[in-house]
Amino acid sequence: MAETWRKLIEKKRFRSSSSEESSSPPRLTQENKKSRNENSSSTNHEGEENPLSVFEMSETLDGKLQAILTKLEKLDAIEKSVKILQETLSRMDTRIQSLELAQASANRDINDLKESLNSAEDQYKKTTESFKEHKEQICLKLSEQESQLEEKIADLENKNLYLEAYSRRENIKFENIEEEPEPNGRQEDTETVLRNFLETELGYKDARSVEIQRVHRLNSKKDTKPRPIIARFLRYKDCEQILAMGRRLKDTDYKMYQDLPYGIVERRRKQMEIFKTARRNNIPAAFSKSQPDKLYIRGRLWPIDKPFDLSLLNHSNTIVSP
Repeated sequence: MAETWRKLIEKKRFRSSSSEESSSPPRLTQENKKSRNENSSSTNHEGEENPLSVFEMSETLDGKLQAILTKLEKLDAIEKSVKILQETLSRMDTRIQSLELAQASANRDINDLKESLNSAEDQYKKTTESFKEHKEQICLKLSEQESQLEEKIADLENKNLYLEAYSRRENIKFENIEEEPEPNGRQEDTETVLRNFLETELGYKDARSVEIQRVHRLNSKKDTKPRPIIARFLRYKDCEQILAMGRRLKDTDYKMYQDLPYGIVERRRKQMEIFKTARRNNIPAAFSKSQPDKLYIRGRLWPIDKPFDLSLLNHSNTIVSP
């Protein structure tokens, strides 16, 4: 707009200058000048326009036009700034719209994630509850199987002990029989020593003829105490006869007992006091032959954990305290 106004003003100036040149009169003579001056002066006096005032008005008008041009230039700059600002705002609107679309998409994704998370939490709770139920069932089954397994192990241990006791039932241990070293540092004849013991100390009449599969002393000699002798007889009946004579060693230092596994010995030890008390009171009591850890009193099994109560052993006879 300012350029347009500037061109119009320049065009007007050009026209005014050309009109002045064309309208300027030819040279006048001195007389003509004088007469013209007089005429002009007279004209001025009569109220006609003064060329100086017209020139001043023209300059004033030019200044105003120049000010208008300056303001128009500022308006052009403002217009350009406004256009740039409008373009910037347009780009910002576009970006805001894209951001709004992205936010809407993100919100949808978040909602989908929330739904999937809630579904996953529900599934996790169901899985946890199912796992707990299965765990409890498995623990219950394991407990049952463990108890059954313990029972089977205990049963197998008992069977193993009974088999071992059965395989050792022809064995008898003898303690405190003096060792008799042979002359010239030779080892003793343990079988002869045992047969002499059976004949002289125990009074066993078949001591010389009883068949012994094997006989020897246990462990190595560590002190002056005689080492125990273990003998394996050929027939179990011979063992029963010899063991039945054990009461003859009551007031001696000699000891004689059936060779049993350590586990059975420990079980019998817990019931030995009841067994002796029953025997002292003439109450039938005996350990089983097939299961040597089982104590039977009057033909009934006496539990190993049953409290020691003499009144349960005999109700009519006089009870002798142990």
